[in-house]
Amino acid sequence: MKIPVLEPCEILFRPRDARYAESIREYQGCPTIAATRGGRLFAGWYSGGTQEPHMDNYNQVVMSDDLGKTWSDPVLVIPSDKERLIHSLDIELWIDPDGRLWVFWVQERTRRAEANESGRLADGGLVVDGYVFCCDRIHGEWAMVCDDPDADELVFSEPRRLDDGFLRCKPLALKDGRWLAFNYDQAHDRYGYSISGDKGATWQRRYGAKKIPTPFDEAMAVELMNGDIHMMARTGRAVGALAETTSHDGGLTWEEARVSRFPDPSSRFFYSRTPSGRLLLVKNDDADRRRSMTVFLSEDEGATWPYRSVVDPRDGTSYPDADFYGGKIYLIHDCGRCSEKEILLSVFTEEDIIAGRPVAPRIISKP
Repeated sequence: MKIPVLEPCEILFRPRDARYAESIREYQGCPTIAATRGGRLFAGWYSGGTQEPHMDNYNQVVMSDDLGKTWSDPVLVIPSDKERLIHSLDIELWIDPDGRLWVFWVQERTRRAEANESGRLADGGLVVDGYVFCCDRIHGEWAMVCDDPDADELVFSEPRRLDDGFLRCKPLALKDGRWLAFNYDQAHDRYGYSISGDKGATWQRRYGAKKIPTPFDEAMAVELMNGDIHMMARTGRAVGALAETTSHDGGLTWEEARVSRFPDPSSRFFYSRTPSGRLLLVKNDDADRRRSMTVFLSEDEGATWPYRSVVDPRDGTSYPDADFYGGKIYLIHDCGRCSEKEILLSVFTEEDIIAGRPVAPRIISKP
């Protein structure tokens, strides 16, 4: 017998259905971006319905063959399934060390609400338009892989469920060949992650440091030059800063988590090493509100962050993601998921940030 939550949502390639048209979207946000070896850009985000969560939500992928100047209609859509009561959410794109494009997304089981149920329920469930989301707090991480993302015709592997949890940030490829994916477990009191030693064919589930209280971990990490792995994570609104923890043994054990020196209004951030070797951090530079999307650069393994640039000072900016190609940084973020409904792309160099030159984001999607 097939179990609905263990079956993938439908995968639609280049759908022509009007329901996925940009012009009718009432909500969109949480973007992600990936740059191939050949310079093709892929972007993905979450849309459909009037908000998140919603049973009309879907994940979508678009692409650009001119370094972000123009973008295609959706080449891939993963919609929620009302019949099976499966919600599709939280897409993430990643180019692995072999140049393959990974499309990750999350599926969760929902249920139809009872007549007397509304709003936030005592068990943590949330009622939206007749459906209860987060009804069991069990989420599954799914993935498909495209071996040649620069090809004229994109061919993807069959979708498969990798593990429990949410993956909201790019995995980390370690120098020893292992991969760490910080797909977190909302119901667990420790930071969850998975390790693969065979290029993503299999994953081993692990748990690290005890969380600093948060409903959404959204962790991301870098491998430092000394071999340590430094991870940061989102915290709850009352904390007002990112959490951090370090592993000295390749991700097997972790120090006690602590509050970092980086203000954050409980929102996703981006943390990575650039091709030049510097560390890059992109986040809201505010402890209370999602505003002031800012790029930071460090030349001393994160001891200091002397270079910074405010990319988008507005309220409502959030969820940065980035990738690298041809000496440039391609940064994507959103603004006003239900108001402005903007997906924005910024293209700049590390030298731009160091020299203090302004970075100007450009809207790539707005209904």
